[in-house]
Amino acid sequence: MLYTRHATVTNTAEVVVLTVPAGFVAHVSYLLVANNGGSTNACTLYFDDGTDELHLLDAKNISSKDREEFYRGIFVMQSGDQVKAQTGSSGDVEFSVTLDLLEAPSTLVNFS
Repeated sequence: MLYTRHATVTNTAEVVVLTVPAGFVAHVSYLLVANNGGSTNACTLYFDDGTDELHLLDAKNISSKDREEFYRGIFVMQSGDQVKAQTGSSGDVEFSVTLDLLEAPSTLVNFS
């Protein structure tokens, strides 16, 4: 089933937009960062598996009333993985994640 999780960030504290629940995997198909504030803001958006981080945006300046979208491909997240967001200054920035939430398989292939 498809879900969209959303967070409005108004200060500089790191925010967890999504945590994949235990027993599930998530196929993330769309991410949106929209700066609704009145000035440019440095936006950070990344996946965190507890060990490693995958940054989609790393303090990227997004102009007022502008947006960044990620929709070409699928990111697969495992149980406990998180999507985190942060801004460089106070404002009004929307972070949104659309995903398909599926039951985790009984065994997970380790590609290490």
